Amino acid sequence: MLIRCYFAALFAAFTFILSGCGNNLVPADFASSGPASSEEEYKVAATPVSDPLAVQMAAKFLYRPLIFNSASPYALGSGLRGVVPANSAIAIPFAEFRVFNSSGAQVQQGETDTNGYANFNLPKTAGTYTLKVYSRALNSYVRVSVLEDTYANAPYSISKDFTVSASDITTGTLDLRSTPVYAEADENISAKIEGGAFNIMFDVLLANEYIRREIGKDTLVSGSPSPLESEWWVADKVTVYWKKGFNPRTYFSNDGAALSFYGVGTGKLYILGGLNGDVKASDTDHFDDSVILHEYAHFLEDRYGNTGSPGGSHNGNFIIDPRLAWSEGWANYFQAAVLTGAANVGSEDHLPADARDRFYLDTVGYNTNSSDTTGSISIAFNLTALPSDSSTVDNPSADAEDTGIFRELSISRTLYKSTRATTEAYGTSKYGGGISFKNIWKTFSGEDKVGGTTRSMPASSSLRKSSTYPIANMGLFNYLLNINVGSPDAKWTSILTEERQKKVTTEYAAYIDTVATGVCSWGFTHAATEQSFASIPRSNQQNNNDFFLYYHNASTSENLVLDYARAGAVDLDLDLIVYPQDYLYFEDYYRGKISTTDYIAKESRRIASLDSSTESVSMAGLASGWYVINVKVNAYNKTSANLNGTATYTLKKDGITLCAKER
Repeated sequence: MLIRCYFAALFAAFTFILSGCGNNLVPADFASSGPASSEEEYKVAATPVSDPLAVQMAAKFLYRPLIFNSASPYALGSGLRGVVPANSAIAIPFAEFRVFNSSGAQVQQGETDTNGYANFNLPKTAGTYTLKVYSRALNSYVRVSVLEDTYANAPYSISKDFTVSASDITTGTLDLRSTPVYAEADENISAKIEGGAFNIMFDVLLANEYIRREIGKDTLVSGSPSPLESEWWVADKVTVYWKKGFNPRTYFSNDGAALSFYGVGTGKLYILGGLNGDVKASDTDHFDDSVILHEYAHFLEDRYGNTGSPGGSHNGNFIIDPRLAWSEGWANYFQAAVLTGAANVGSEDHLPADARDRFYLDTVGYNTNSSDTTGSISIAFNLTALPSDSSTVDNPSADAEDTGIFRELSISRTLYKSTRATTEAYGTSKYGGGISFKNIWKTFSGEDKVGGTTRSMPASSSLRKSSTYPIANMGLFNYLLNINVGSPDAKWTSILTEERQKKVTTEYAAYIDTVATGVCSWGFTHAATEQSFASIPRSNQQNNNDFFLYYHNASTSENLVLDYARAGAVDLDLDLIVYPQDYLYFEDYYRGKISTTDYIAKESRRIASLDSSTESVSMAGLASGWYVINVKVNAYNKTSANLNGTATYTLKKDGITLCAKER
């Protein structure tokens, strides 16, 4: 879930909106209250010690494993299970640690190594010491802080006491790696279940390792990351708020929604920890790798891509705003790419041996054993599913052509299938598209090692080039990806056809101007009735709407005119609406309930019997910049019989016909 901060009226059932984008905790939160503290400064430079005692200790985290059967994902007993044994614990690499003496004074600090070992020097002084490992890292490998709440802004920590004896001082070494410090995953052993925090941190590391490995920016120099940006990649710091048994949605709203999300422009993720202190039966996400990586993908979209999603309701099985579909589709894909890559290092483009890695999975609660059915899997989306299978979720096969860009899971499946090797069969005579993640990332972020482009100076054929491509969507992404790949394998085109995708922007946000090239007229045939989603009747974003990208120059007088001709059993009523670039689509259900002023720049919406097949708006008074022209069939409260007509139309600016073309 991606959440935007708006300061306009709230479409309560339409979109989740941050309330003021601040630390607005409500009584449902059981964290400490009071003014927010800043996160403590990150200091890990080791304190020099002459004639030291060299100490080593391992740090690991425990977790709840996922029991999953791809043939029956929702079967009883599926979901999270009892905590793994200690010999299956995962190392905690690159994390901050501190060492304290028996008086509580800090005597050393550093970061764990790639194996999760804390290696440090102490004075040769016998006594009892404490090692603490924290859920944050700020280094060349990963930059993340997993914090408990938005007030204290404090990381989690795990600790272990150890004793330095006279014999240790004599040998000069103390190896404690066989007795690690563990982050627990059982709330009955440790109330905070710190293993959840370190699992989140580990997922962020996996994502960073996957990206730098795939884009070829993982060069080590004498065992350390290259200092050159062209040779090494690490993401900006992300802050993650998570707490056992706590729903972070209540930081901003009392609407009852339990969810994980990313706040656009904040660099902050919020991961669901349960409800009212409960993790046994409630929805939790701290061990749901799919959810954690999905939200991290939104962070990457914000910092490295082109974030234009309006946010809002989506269930993975509905025609939705193409910007939202792209954002959620990208995030669903990215988590599977990372998990598949982590399980297949060196063969990341293969299908994973463990089927779960090709799914998007979300769990509720956990089961203590095979007979316990408290926990379950609530979402299981197969990213290699075939649209020819009627059970496939978000299936575009029965829809109009090119509907895939309006469906988030079609986008997720397209990206995942496209990045499998052309020798990898995900169905009978169905093979991967052979598209590299390197080209996916170039198209997404504009970064390309070979071309020397970066996110600050992105490739011209990338979503990051927002001055040229201000609105991200799957049609545009495929168009740019096709340019970057050059000569893609025919199997990629087959995947696009299978998922009803396009390599052009004709279905959404086509650029229009007065140069008489490209497509200059459009039409609607048999418009669709509105469908209810989240209790709101919604206009069909594909069948009943055309959207065009338009640049307005405030220094000139501009009048936009929609001319249309109607035919068929009934007259379709077309309206002309102009939205700002970052628009929130205004459903007709809300007309008369809230003002359109904050959402619509200009509009002409006369009824069909009075508009003489013409609608017009003046752009006077609007600032220069990008706008979205929406030609819409008015279907509010109309039956299918009332929409059984056709209409063709043109758009004109000051009497000159506007035509659509690729940029």
